[in-house]
Amino acid sequence: MSIHRSLSLVTPMPEAQETHGVESLRMCGIEKSFSGVQALRAVDFVACAGEVHAIVGENGAGKSTLMAIAAGDLEPDAGSVKIGGSAVQTYSAAYVSAMGLALVHQHPALLQDLTVAENFLLALPKAIRPGAGQADGWIRERLRDWAPNVSPSSCVADLPLADQHLVGLAKALATEPKVLILDEPTEHMDGNQVRHLFAGIRALTVKGCSIIYISHRIHEVKSIADRITVLRDGSVRGEFNAKSVSEAEIINLVVGRTLKAAFPAKPSEVSRAGAPLLEIRDLSGPGFNSVTLSTWSGEIIGLAGIEGNGQREFLRGLAGLLPTSGYVTEVLRKDGAPNRMAYIPRDRHREGLMMSLSVGKNAGLMSLARHALYGFISARRETQAISDQVSALSIKTPAIGAPVKNLSGGNQQKVVIARCLMSAPAALLADEPTQGVDAGARFDIYSILRQKAAEGVAVVVASADALELAGLCDRVLVFSRGTVVKELSGDAVTEKNITEAALTSIVHRRSPGADDKAGSWMQALLRSQYAPSLILLAVVLGLGCYASSVSPFYATERNLSNVLTLLTPLIFIALGQMVVLLSSGIDLSVGPVAGLTAVICSFFLIEPAGTESIAVGIGLSLLASLSVGVFNFLLIRKTLVTPVIATLVTFMCIRGASLWLRSIPEGLIDSRICDWLAARIGPIPIAFVVAIVTTGMLEVALRRSRWGLSLRAVGSSEVNARKAGVSIEWTYLGAYTLCTLLSFAGGLMLMAQIGVGDPGAGVNYTLTSITAVVLGGASLLGGRGSFIGALMGAVLIQQVMNVTTFIKLNSAWQFWLIGILIIAAALLYSGLRAGRR
Repeated sequence: MSIHRSLSLVTPMPEAQETHGVESLRMCGIEKSFSGVQALRAVDFVACAGEVHAIVGENGAGKSTLMAIAAGDLEPDAGSVKIGGSAVQTYSAAYVSAMGLALVHQHPALLQDLTVAENFLLALPKAIRPGAGQADGWIRERLRDWAPNVSPSSCVADLPLADQHLVGLAKALATEPKVLILDEPTEHMDGNQVRHLFAGIRALTVKGCSIIYISHRIHEVKSIADRITVLRDGSVRGEFNAKSVSEAEIINLVVGRTLKAAFPAKPSEVSRAGAPLLEIRDLSGPGFNSVTLSTWSGEIIGLAGIEGNGQREFLRGLAGLLPTSGYVTEVLRKDGAPNRMAYIPRDRHREGLMMSLSVGKNAGLMSLARHALYGFISARRETQAISDQVSALSIKTPAIGAPVKNLSGGNQQKVVIARCLMSAPAALLADEPTQGVDAGARFDIYSILRQKAAEGVAVVVASADALELAGLCDRVLVFSRGTVVKELSGDAVTEKNITEAALTSIVHRRSPGADDKAGSWMQALLRSQYAPSLILLAVVLGLGCYASSVSPFYATERNLSNVLTLLTPLIFIALGQMVVLLSSGIDLSVGPVAGLTAVICSFFLIEPAGTESIAVGIGLSLLASLSVGVFNFLLIRKTLVTPVIATLVTFMCIRGASLWLRSIPEGLIDSRICDWLAARIGPIPIAFVVAIVTTGMLEVALRRSRWGLSLRAVGSSEVNARKAGVSIEWTYLGAYTLCTLLSFAGGLMLMAQIGVGDPGAGVNYTLTSITAVVLGGASLLGGRGSFIGALMGAVLIQQVMNVTTFIKLNSAWQFWLIGILIIAAALLYSGLRAGRR
């Protein structure tokens, strides 16, 4: 695809020329820098109602930064923003959303651990948020035009990336914005989905919505945009009428140089003499069936098809990421080096990058052995190799030691590619290798893939862009319903033929049988948030049945009453631990807080305790507990100390305070108070009933209230929660104070049991509470878990401790059995979550 037109034909459009209506967004003199690197330089930008205004530029040109400022995610160093003629006073996502601007991010800004409905409800302003009874139908109506096959009850983590983008778009449109920003909206879409998106965009502009369209796909920009603004190196390089400028001219302005072609030249003929580089026969796996393929030196194989028809699953199966059956030859290397397949994943955030590491550490991860001698890495050789690769791919980074998370999306993609290339692979398997990459870098990547193929590397590329496959590949396999329905080669490899073959196939999958349907409800149950609770309940009942068969004293009212009494403090403390774990934190001070409660009360609730003395004792212990929660919050959020270290410091401080107040156990609690706290209805302690009711209330709040949504959102992704308008600081403060409040309640129950101010009491509850929530299925990374699971985890721990006594096992077995159960739970829950993915 040659480019002949000269840059001199491109004339910047006057500022006020050919606007489509009133200004919906005006940005004046916008400047922004990060760590001394200037990202935007005095940028002026205007979008008008009823038009599509595209922004194009290289990776790192400032497109996403400019739009993040417009959306309130970032505050500019200088400049002003007006939406609908009103100036933005506060740079926050919630404030800007209320003014009528919505941003659909390049990487879906959805909370992965929440359902589709919960993501909607969290982001919607109160004025348009539907009631609990109408939410499901209201959200289905919003999804109908964009993601009709997505259920509001689906967990976002279970959805394909293309559906996540469409859900994000539907969520943004639910706020009825005046300005809609689409950042690389088609990166995960196939041709049908792109056409559907463009039809929807045109319908929105007819209604007067202003669309700002950011994309590296210039042919899409040309087909959908009315005006185009080019950014390069943080500055506006021109604004143009989309009809008066060619694709070639746009590309040359974007990259700052003239590109002679969109794709490197293909070889005139591929020799098939000798053995193929890679030979696959009847390869089958989840989503694909009986795929046969042979590749020879010099050719690039493309995989095409409508999204979800098995081409990506085949590539992942070939890379060893899915279980497969069939025959695959060893991939041969000319230099005799160890065989290796390198896989470029489609989703660089989930599978491609270690976001906490540097650019260099990410790039060099697959080639450590090549730069090592006797197990020791040569820093000089590794640094030189990484620097060469960074230069070859034009990765824009301040230094190879810079955090990879600070790079633009396209530059992050180049780091993934650099890592694969540095491993000197015998086969290169690329799923959307140019996703989020600018035009200049695309050509560089195409050239590298072509060069590797010429060097004898087997190259297989999956792409949703038929034009990309037609320009790059020598042969294309078209998939439909998991099967290769057509193979195109030579002159037949055209965009039209690829698209036509994908749309007109008539191959059918096997219909689901009765067994599949019968098992679906069971699979859904096992993958739910409550599966761990059901599993723990089964274990608890099994242990109880076994203990009853061994000892006649187990199933008695007296034993039941004792077990529930001992269980109650642990339930309250485990519930508190669950609150902070849901927010992605942890609190090691819960046990000492419970012990401190008993110690403080031992000065005031001694016999004979009057009403005033009781009130003072409980009030002071409550105040001390809440103060610990506030202190933990301040230490974690204001000094950036990790939760483990911060709460370990608090743990030590509270232990010291308890020992200072009571060096030995003393201060007998009034027996009347102990009796009141230990009151029962039959064999059931009233405090246990209160703990169960508290668990139920917290669980309902977790699933149904904005507090619960905010808590899980922050734990799932603080960045995306902030974009959804969640008050991050208040959520964390509430989590740590509620945790210590529940620990205080557990401390009162503990005080009633021990009846004395013991400075060592409660310490063991810290590890026990963590064990309970882990057994209950909570993620230590936050965002996932249930209070019912924490309750059942506590029940199981107490059951193990009780049963081992009745079956006359050594007390050491209490710890061994719990350890075994933790390992078993971890393996089981990780398996269930892997099944969901």
